[in-house]
Amino acid sequence: MIEVRVPATSANVGPGFDCMGLAVTAYASFRFSETGDGLCITGCPKQWQNEQNLVYQACVQVFSKCGKEISDLTIEIDAHEVPEARGLGSSAVCIVGGVVGANALLGDPLSKEEMLALCTEMEGHPDNVAPALYGGLTISFCEGEKVFTVKNQVHERFIFCALIPDYPVLTADARSVLPKQVSFHDALYNIGRCAVLAKGLSNGDIELVSHACDDVLHQPYRKVLIPDYEEVDRLADKHQALTWYISGSGSTMMLIFDGKEKAEALMQEVLQRKPHWQTKLLRVDNDGATVNEALSVKENTHG
Repeated sequence: MIEVRVPATSANVGPGFDCMGLAVTAYASFRFSETGDGLCITGCPKQWQNEQNLVYQACVQVFSKCGKEISDLTIEIDAHEVPEARGLGSSAVCIVGGVVGANALLGDPLSKEEMLALCTEMEGHPDNVAPALYGGLTISFCEGEKVFTVKNQVHERFIFCALIPDYPVLTADARSVLPKQVSFHDALYNIGRCAVLAKGLSNGDIELVSHACDDVLHQPYRKVLIPDYEEVDRLADKHQALTWYISGSGSTMMLIFDGKEKAEALMQEVLQRKPHWQTKLLRVDNDGATVNEALSVKENTHG
């Protein structure tokens, strides 16, 4: 049996629209075994316990690329920490989990770069799959079929507070509200801030992070899909968050703090106001997707 653990992700990170993403310390786990009992998938809604399951489809892509066929596969999914359609990379987590798991089952024929390209092809863009695979803060772009990504460490002083509403924002809806064209001025506004934000997060520069996380390309349009956007803005200011942004397509809103005390106070007030929301105090995961080799060796030896 192979066990893969994949971190949730927070994409865009303010001005880094479709190119920047963070891996954070909430996780989904996937167990894979070739059992001889056909396809068996557990841990997800019954409607996805079949060949339409995204984790399984990712496995199929790896087997196909390696000239192999899947005959019998059991997949156990534990993804309760990564809610669906909340802007924490739920689809990317499934794709990366399936690709990494299938690659491990086959004896690791694919390099990490090849796995990233395959994940990006399935997801459509690398901003979520790159941090899920590599960990840290990743900045990525595509050139033809090749995916270029740079991984940055994030300074340990930064605490990330995820406010997760009790309603989803579908990616298709978040895309539909975006303009077809943007001005040269708006493009320049984001380009500079994106570069500075990455440096500030790496260096622990709270002034840079406080000023560089603003965005004009997507958040002004997507905030209409989040009824509580303005209220969270006021609470972020009240509790002295350094900055905050819509995570991925939303509805999760991610606040960045210098230390955890103010973040904990904000979370307490949010849960008093919104008892059906979830809140998570997070750090950046620097490992990305990992394979539990000890489990694999133990269970393969004694199973």
